[in-house]
Amino acid sequence: MGLVLVKKKVAVEPVPDVSEFADQIDLFGRLSEEAEPVLAEIKKLQDKLKPLADAKKSLQASVDSILAEDDAEKLIELGEEFRVEIGKKGTSREIKDIVAVKKLMGNELFMKVATVTLKDLDAYLTLPQRETVIETKRTSRGFKLARRA
Repeated sequence: MGLVLVKKKVAVEPVPDVSEFADQIDLFGRLSEEAEPVLAEIKKLQDKLKPLADAKKSLQASVDSILAEDDAEKLIELGEEFRVEIGKKGTSREIKDIVAVKKLMGNELFMKVATVTLKDLDAYLTLPQRETVIETKRTSRGFKLARRA
């Protein structure tokens, strides 16, 4: 008695016709390939700028620690090679009584200009409450580009 092996047929999917927006796909692909070295160079240059940002942050902390009158203008600090001219302190503002603001502006105007973020709603409303006040829509499809074999 002999053993007969039967090979399983493997279905080969036909290569689909090119897309109706093949020209856009190919243009994006070619431009992406051309951009790769540029993007790599930009990344290197951004990495080179990191010490500058760190040095600026450090200098700002030192400048902020200077004990001088807030409105004192044009203080000068000297380095060996450079000097820094320091101006007066800036001003920062924030609302301290939002209920009073609403009362002064009136309900209609206040509602026109008030800002509430989705993060705020997520933090302060329950899921059923959020479902009544937030509209959710589907976004664009994502895509990945790959060179054809």
